[in-house]
Amino acid sequence: MDDIQTIKRVKTFVLPDKCFEKRVACAWRRGNKFSVYPRSQKPNKTTSESSVKTDDKILVISQEIGLFSPILRRLVNEANGTFLSVRKVSETSKNSDNQVEFLKLSRQYRSIIRVCIESLQEAGEKEEDGVTRNDLLSYITIFYSIECIWHLCEILFIDIIPGDVVLPFLLEWVRFHFPRHEQTAAQLLESCERGSEDHPDYWDTVVGMVVQGRVDVARALLKLHSAVDSNEFKLVDNSLRSMPVYSVYGGISTGEFTISWKHWQAECRSKLNSRLLGQQPQLELVMRVMQRKIGFGRQRK
Repeated sequence: MDDIQTIKRVKTFVLPDKCFEKRVACAWRRGNKFSVYPRSQKPNKTTSESSVKTDDKILVISQEIGLFSPILRRLVNEANGTFLSVRKVSETSKNSDNQVEFLKLSRQYRSIIRVCIESLQEAGEKEEDGVTRNDLLSYITIFYSIECIWHLCEILFIDIIPGDVVLPFLLEWVRFHFPRHEQTAAQLLESCERGSEDHPDYWDTVVGMVVQGRVDVARALLKLHSAVDSNEFKLVDNSLRSMPVYSVYGGISTGEFTISWKHWQAECRSKLNSRLLGQQPQLELVMRVMQRKIGFGRQRK
């Protein structure tokens, strides 16, 4: 069965000339290429006269390399310039601190990748050939993943973060690269209709906003629920409203915030243990996420 599936994935090519109706041979060349040519053959009863009299041709076949396309070639050239700049800064950083320059070059590299992604998207929309379009979509997925991971590494290892409190920057990273919940929330809030829980992505969006620390948006979404005036919804809304949010410039130390956070978590735990939300499993899920998944980010080591 595996052999059959493998055969189906193999591309086949038709040799485009009558001379290849003779016996065909091939020879390997440099650079992952090979030549295909018709072998000499004496005419006989089974050989057509037209195939004997045709001129012989040699085909040079090589694998198509995506990096030779204009879009990816431009990416390679621009990224190479950034790489050379990084090497130059690295040599001078032995005698001075060039963290700001490294951050600037990192953002420049991400910008180059994003421009490449946009160019690939435009090319994919115009491309009519299905195989080529799928190749472009594959490149988009690859380079989007590269930019996403590089951005995360930039936050963790390159960026200069006040107080080394990394959580707000990680939340911004999530919002930037995974905007689906934010987009759905904007649509729901724009319609501003009571009974929005009928939307198939309503509860996923509420939980997503809580995970991203968008407490005000989560509260606004809960107010669109038809049962917003019930005691269960008021209980969860009060917990969201009182959730401590840390800010580097908030005027309190990390120790003071940690105490406030633990006190708030204890209150949430008490509400969960009381089973007051037993009739509302979605609200109970929101409370569990608030208690265990959203918290003060550990300082970077």
